[in-house]
Amino acid sequence: MDAITGQPRHSPGSGRQGKDLKGDLAIFARAEDGTMAVFSLFVFVAMILFGGLAVDMMRYENERIRLQGTADRAVLAATMLRENVSGATPEQILRAYFAADGYSELLGNNFTIVDDPQEGRVVTAFPRARIPSAFMSLAGVDSIDMITPSRAAETFQGGPDVELVMVLDVSGSMNGQGKIDAMRDAAVELTTSLLNDAEEVGDVGITLVPYDTWVLPPAGFLNHFSNAAGSGACNDWLLWSQIVGSLNLLTNRANCNTASWRTVRPYVSDPDLATTYINDLRASGTTSIDLGIRYGALFFDPTIRPAISELIANHEINPVFEGRPYDWDAPNVVRALILLTDGQNCCGERYPELVQNLNSERVCDALKDQGVLIYAIAYQAPSSGAALMQDCASSPSHYFNTTADGIIDVFRGITASIQTQALRLTL
Repeated sequence: MDAITGQPRHSPGSGRQGKDLKGDLAIFARAEDGTMAVFSLFVFVAMILFGGLAVDMMRYENERIRLQGTADRAVLAATMLRENVSGATPEQILRAYFAADGYSELLGNNFTIVDDPQEGRVVTAFPRARIPSAFMSLAGVDSIDMITPSRAAETFQGGPDVELVMVLDVSGSMNGQGKIDAMRDAAVELTTSLLNDAEEVGDVGITLVPYDTWVLPPAGFLNHFSNAAGSGACNDWLLWSQIVGSLNLLTNRANCNTASWRTVRPYVSDPDLATTYINDLRASGTTSIDLGIRYGALFFDPTIRPAISELIANHEINPVFEGRPYDWDAPNVVRALILLTDGQNCCGERYPELVQNLNSERVCDALKDQGVLIYAIAYQAPSSGAALMQDCASSPSHYFNTTADGIIDVFRGITASIQTQALRLTL
């Protein structure tokens, strides 16, 4: 207290200090220094999580493809009723396939083998795996469970016929990164395996459809189209949602490169000839996935038989394929199509990309409605091309996203899947 005034005594500067403290607090409350650093840290962590998720899922998908291929090949081999010169039992054969690929532990006892002296043999395998996560563990997911079931059956009666169409991208971008070389090797192995395993010539017919900007049909083939306008060795379509009655649909002929290696090769049954055709493939031009898939669909349409008959008469197709393609409702027929691209619909020469994508999807939907199995391969393709392949595939397990290093495993898996599908139809 002040002795004279009786008022409380303040130390010098105490009022100023209080004001300074309040000011400092206000400045601190308004300060934004460092907030971007915190935000950037959160963004960085999120990027790691999402990028890591993509890496983990790619590892999972690659392993799933390999394990599924092993399972399909194993059950197929174990199911065969042919004479086995080694004397191995179906279980020994099954286990040997898994052991050869290093998957013995994943098979374990996860299989069944049923032998019926009247009906035949059914083999089912359902290997299980747990894939450790490299990055998803940051979000609390330490591993991803995986199961790749496969089942095959063979009866004592003859199996179904296989009609396979291979729609292969040969655009200019296939020249890079060894892509066309790896594709040729994989395609040769697939065709050789399927054709050599056929019990009789004609049980398996493979049509090769190379595509870039255009698709080149066999000589004289377009003469069978009743509503074709213009001239030229190639053609384009006006209606994309219909894949029946093709010879009567409106189409426009167009000029294109007529190098022999570009030619569609229908109903190949000789593995050596298939190898020659595939090894002749080159890479050139832009990418018309829609035209490739439409030409692929053409060779399932029974109404093109007059054109096939002419090719038989000209000794370009084995006479055993007279009367092909089979009717859509013919029993005991496996219809499968392999669609491969390393790119996307491009580059506006025929239609804008959006229109080409819609064309492609319409054809794929029409094929699936007719029961055709579509194996779609994004071969180091950009995101839009990969998305189109996903849409076209018959199911998620019929879609593959791979590289030149992995294409051989994809084709092996497809080979086993087609053979297994053929066996299933005999049940």
